Amino acid sequence: MSDPNPDIQPVKKEDTTPKPQNSIESLNSILTFQVQDLIDRRIDKAEGQLHEYNQNDLKRLSNKYVIWAIIATIFAVLEPLAGYFVVPQWIREYIQERMTKPELIKVAKNTVNRQMSEFVEEKINPLKADADELSKKIEMINSEIVAKQRDIESAQKLLKEQLDIQQLVVAAKAGERGKYKELKNIAAKQSEYKEIVVAALKDIEFYYETIKYQQAIPRLRDCISMMNPGYSVEEVVDSYRNSDVKLDMREAAIDTLIDYCKEGKIKENVIQELCESVDIEQNLRVIARTTLLLNYLTGKLFRSLEIDAVREWWKQNRNETRYQSPYKNYFKSLEYFYTSGITKDNIKQVTGFLDETIRLEPNAIHARCLRGYIMIILGKYDEAEKEFKIVEGRNKDFRWLLLYKSLLFACQNKINEAADLLNQALAKSPSLDITAKALAEKYSEYKNVIEKENVKWPSDKQ
Repeated sequence: MSDPNPDIQPVKKEDTTPKPQNSIESLNSILTFQVQDLIDRRIDKAEGQLHEYNQNDLKRLSNKYVIWAIIATIFAVLEPLAGYFVVPQWIREYIQERMTKPELIKVAKNTVNRQMSEFVEEKINPLKADADELSKKIEMINSEIVAKQRDIESAQKLLKEQLDIQQLVVAAKAGERGKYKELKNIAAKQSEYKEIVVAALKDIEFYYETIKYQQAIPRLRDCISMMNPGYSVEEVVDSYRNSDVKLDMREAAIDTLIDYCKEGKIKENVIQELCESVDIEQNLRVIARTTLLLNYLTGKLFRSLEIDAVREWWKQNRNETRYQSPYKNYFKSLEYFYTSGITKDNIKQVTGFLDETIRLEPNAIHARCLRGYIMIILGKYDEAEKEFKIVEGRNKDFRWLLLYKSLLFACQNKINEAADLLNQALAKSPSLDITAKALAEKYSEYKNVIEKENVKWPSDKQ
C-alpha cells in the first residue's frame, strides 16, 4: 500500500509513556480461554477492515491525529501479539479500562442475556408449553384416577355390605339370634338394602317355620349307651334352661320335652320356663321348637320367631298359677349337688329347696330321689324308704331310684340286694358308673358293693 502523501514524514519522537511491565503476562492472567478466542476473532476482522480503510478512508484523512488514532487502535488491538509497538498512553488506558474483569463480565452478561432471550424464545418456551400441556394431561389423568378409585371404593363398599348381609342370613339360619337381630335393625332403617333385607327376613322366618316341625338332632341320651335312660321332666327342663354352653343340650332338651308333651308327661307348669327361655335364648332353632311346644300347651298359635308375641302373651298371663314353674327351687338345689356338695352347713337349706319343689310338683321324681339321698346322709333310713316308695309308684325303673336305693341297702348291710340294684342302674344308664364310684369313696358300706365280682361295669363290655 503506497502512502498518499509521501512528502509528509512523521517525526519520530521518543515515547516517554511508561510502559507497563509484563503486559502480556497481566492480560493472560485476566483473560479466560473464551475471551482470548473472542479477541483473536476480532483481530482478524479488524485487519480486514483496516485494509479497506487504508484504501478508502485514509485518502480522506489528513488530520494526523486521526491517523495516529487509527494506528494506535491497531497497535492496541495487536498489543498482545506485538507488545513492542509504541502506543499512546490514552489508548493504553482506554484498553485497560475496557479489558478489566468487571467490564468483561458485563459484556459477557449482556451477550448471554441477549442470546439467552433468543434461546428461551426458540428453545425453552416451546418446551415450557409442552410441559404445561403435559402437566394438564397429568392433572386430567390424576382426576380420572381419583374418580376411578372412588368408583372402586364405592363398589367395594357395596360388595362388602352385600356380603355382610349374606353372612348375616347364613348365620341366622344356623341359629344365631344376634345376627338375626342385626338384620332386623338394618330392615328398620332407610337404606338401599331395605327391601333385600326384608325379603331375607321373610325367608329366614319361612325356613324356621318349616324346621320347627322337624327333629334337628337326637333327643337327650346317655353319653355311653347313646340311649334315653328315662329322664324325669325336671331333669329335661334343667338341661333346657341351664345346660353349659360347651355342652349345649338345649336343642336336644326341647325336642325331648315336645316328645313328653305328646306322651302326656308334662303339664302347663312348664310354660313359665318356656316363655322366659324364649326371651333370652340365643339359638333360633331352640326358639322355633319352643314356640311349637307353646302352641301345644297354650292353644295359641305362635309363629317360629315371634319372640315379641310370646313376650307379650306371658306378660298378660304370668299370674296364672297353672303356668308358673315348680322347678326354681329344684335348680337351686342342683347347684349344691354339682358344686360345693351336700354338707352339714347347707343340708337343711337344700332339703328345704327340694321340699318346696315336691310340694308344687308331687311328680318330680328326681327331686324325691335327691331328698331320699339326703335322708340317707342324715341316717333317716325310714324317710328315705318312704320317698323311694313314692318314686317306685311313678317309675320303678328310674335310674336314680335304683342307684340311691342301692346305697340305702348297702347302709342296711344288704350287700347282695345293693349289688343287684346297682347292676340295674348301670344297665339303664352306664354313665352312672362315675357317680357310683364317687359314692363308694364317701361311704365305706358302699365300697363293699362296687367291689363285688358280679357288678357289671360298662368298661367291662368294651
